[in-house]
Parts: sequence; structure tokens; C-alpha cells
Amino acid sequence: MTDKKRRICIIVLIIEIIIIIGLLAGISMTRSHSKGLQFEIPQEQRTVAANYAVQPLSEDNYWKFVNQRFILVYDDTGVLQWVKIDNAFGRNNYDFDSSLLDQGNYKYYTENGTITSTVGIDVSKYQGTIDWAQVKASGVDFAFVRVGLRGYGNGALVLDDTFDYNVSEALKQDLSVGVYFYSQAVSYEEGVEEAQFVLQQVKAYNINLPIVLDTEDTMDESARTGSLTPEQRSEACRGFLETIRAAGYETMIYANLRWIALELDLTQLYGYDIWYAQYANEPALPYQYKIWQYTNEGTVPGISQPVDLNIGFNGFGKKQ
Repeated sequence: MTDKKRRICIIVLIIEIIIIIGLLAGISMTRSHSKGLQFEIPQEQRTVAANYAVQPLSEDNYWKFVNQRFILVYDDTGVLQWVKIDNAFGRNNYDFDSSLLDQGNYKYYTENGTITSTVGIDVSKYQGTIDWAQVKASGVDFAFVRVGLRGYGNGALVLDDTFDYNVSEALKQDLSVGVYFYSQAVSYEEGVEEAQFVLQQVKAYNINLPIVLDTEDTMDESARTGSLTPEQRSEACRGFLETIRAAGYETMIYANLRWIALELDLTQLYGYDIWYAQYANEPALPYQYKIWQYTNEGTVPGISQPVDLNIGFNGFGKKQ
């Protein structure tokens, strides 16, 4: 082994030891969007082998190392979890340091000073009656309309009251349109049932964006999905996704950071795109995703109620 390779191996070993020691010692953890952990970096130089010395590890380098290997996320009890990143899922290469632009009501993603993103909304009956002409004129490129949901109590399938109106009117304005379904499936078979329900509703419309599975926390302890393991939940998701794909439609998964890191078994979901939800200054998910939902309190002309706003990356949903 050459001296250079030996030095690299020693440095990597020291970094990993620091992380392990920090975990075992019970590093003081605080809720923080920017850091997640608070600790003191040792300042002295440490000799690790004869004639080999490693300079102090900086805090920035520490976090760079951590974020390249772990997702730091609070579970539903408020405990910070370190979740190993699954490299098989594919990472994004988005750079948010200086690439986000606030312009009017919307955010944009830029590359080399040029806007490369699109503006999207997602709507349901809670947005009331929408004036889609005003929505289009405001600069919105695409919309996802809720088809319906499965009740988290009795498990009944329910059509959204405004589905037909919203899809037909959005298409009339030449917007790119997709749909989503709020799932509460507890098995693969129920996932298939939900997909068949959606397919029956969308067959009358020429939608051109994916059919999305919305999987998230109900925030209700009595929910029928509350006791599912990540493996069981992902199996139910597969029932939906595989049925939609088999019918010839594109499909994707909508979820937030905690759900992706702790509540889904990603090994069952390779090959499906992500629509990622995080209401923050910039998203934290390391995996590849096509859409970022960045707020649920957006203001859009033609919509009287607060609405979810989204960034579509790489021209997602842009009409040619």
C-alpha cells in the first residue's frame, strides 16, 4: 500500500470513528432545519500512526460527510434518526445554494442564470370553484387534480366532488394535467382496487402527466394504515403503481422526507419517480425527484383558497 493510500484509509477511518463515538456518546440533538445536530469539533491535531497526522475535522466537512451517507430525519416521536442512504435509488444533482428564484407568487429553479423549471399546482375540493383561465394566465404550467381518496376509517373509495370540473377546465386551458389519489390501502389487493377506481375515472380525459399515488400520514391514531410496517405499506403501494403502469400510464409516488426515509421500503419501489413534499427554504431529500412541493399556502389568481405550489424540474410538464 502506498503512503498516499495509507493516509486516505486512515482519514476515512478517523471520520467514521468520530461519527460512531458521537452516536454512542449521545450527541446533544436539537430540532434544526439547517443542522439537526449540535456538537463541538475537537481542535487539536491528532497523531494516528507513526509519522502520520490528521488535521482537525471541520464542522463543514463533518456535515458534508454525514449528508453524503445519511438522511437525518425526526420520527413520529420526535427522535432524530440516522437513515443510511440507499444508493440504488439514485441521487439528484440539484444545487440550491444560489439557484432558487422568487418571482411574483412562485419559485423557480435556475441553472447558470436561466430558469429551467416549471410552475405547478395540485388541487382538490378544498380549493373551491377555480377560474382556470386566470390560473393559466398567471404562469402556471401544470396541475395535478385529486381523483379521490380511500377513507382512513372504513376504507371506502370516494370520488372528489370537483374532479370532473377541474380536469375538464384545466385541459380546456391547455395546461398539462395529471391526477393523484390519496391512498389508505392496507394490502397489495387494495392498492390494485384503488388503481382500478382511478383508471375508471380518468378514461374519459386525455391527461398527459402521471397518475400519482399520494401516501402520507393521516395524523390520526385510529387510521386503518397506522399499524402497517414499511414493507406492508410499500406492498400496497406496488399494487397501485404496477396496475397503473400496466394500463399504459406513467405513475409516481408523492411523499415527504419522513415517509420516504422511515415508512417506506424503497427496495420495493425502485424505478418509480418521486414527487417530493417539504415546506422549507430548500429540499433535503438526496434521492432523485421530478417535482418539489414547497408550500401548502400558495396564492394563485383564480383560486380563492390557499393552494399547494410546486417546482417541476428539467421542464417537467412544459407544453412544447
